Amino acid sequence: ESRPIIIRHHWDADGVCGGVALEKALVDLVEKYHADPEAKYYLVRRKVSRAPFYELEDVVKDLDEALEDIDRHGDKVPLVVLVDNGSGVEDIPAIRQFLIFGADVITIDHHFPDEEVDRYLLYHVNPYKVGGDSNYTAGILSVEIARMVNPDVDLKLLAGVSVVGDRAEGEVEKYVELTGLTREELQDIALAIEFEGFYLRFRPSSYIMHEILGFGRKDRQKKLVEMLSSYAKEAIEAQVKTAMEGVKVQELPNGVVLAALDVENYAKKFTFPPPGKLTGEVHDRLKQKYERIVTIGYGPDFAVIRSEGIELDIPRLVRELQEEVNAGVEGGGHLVVGSIKFIPAKRKEVLARLASKIGSI
Repeated sequence: ESRPIIIRHHWDADGVCGGVALEKALVDLVEKYHADPEAKYYLVRRKVSRAPFYELEDVVKDLDEALEDIDRHGDKVPLVVLVDNGSGVEDIPAIRQFLIFGADVITIDHHFPDEEVDRYLLYHVNPYKVGGDSNYTAGILSVEIARMVNPDVDLKLLAGVSVVGDRAEGEVEKYVELTGLTREELQDIALAIEFEGFYLRFRPSSYIMHEILGFGRKDRQKKLVEMLSSYAKEAIEAQVKTAMEGVKVQELPNGVVLAALDVENYAKKFTFPPPGKLTGEVHDRLKQKYERIVTIGYGPDFAVIRSEGIELDIPRLVRELQEEVNAGVEGGGHLVVGSIKFIPAKRKEVLARLASKIGSI
């Protein structure tokens, strides 16, 4: 139909693998079947979301570019595909803006879905809707959809990197075996993606990401992944070493261990790893010591939550906090991994209530 497709994905390894899988499959089709050899540059556009949802900052850029292309080049209104985001109520304001101009929006995500968002989507691909869970990552779902669209593109590596990068478990670990690489090798690729992605900020940089994911020269990919992953590991170890000194551990009434990390004062700003990644790395070290643990990395107006051995429901916690505290609380994520934002003046109250709720589970 010569209709442009915008792929918007989260910037982590899972989101990048999902976005690149769709990009490679679609661009290959355009190259094979479109009369205009330049069409691949304007019909398929992959873009990065820094936030774990389709935020207004993203949609304003996408919509304005689309309207300009419609006016200048006679393009059609695009199809928007949200990957590794797009399942929550926080996505709705951005989605609605595009719908006003006649766009269609598809979500391919593995975060716990809000039913309300379905009113605005053409399709909503999410494992929770068919009895699955977040282990079926956005990268896996996108790879499988990309294979249906175009079976000629080899995307096995992307599925494996997605599984390892998002720490998925269970049946999906078969994707790791299909790559022929070790988990350590896949982890290095995921780290390289996230390290480079952090410094690329809002640039999708298809050429660099394609190199890291093996679509360029194999010898160069190996050197690039080794170099970038070593930089990432050094940065993580340096930050974790400092951060561990700022961790405060307490046992809650229900026996769950709560670890709190003051990210603002025990981590460097604007460097890799970002607060979410750093909190996860600290959590990984602490869970070796404690079986049931929740780690919260907090800053002036946010809290990142990681958990092990406890059945959390972060979207529900967010809803309860919104009702109980007048603090502009918003957020979500997976059931057991997520983040919350709030106004700085109410940080103590929000964190205290959050700790209380975790202690009563």
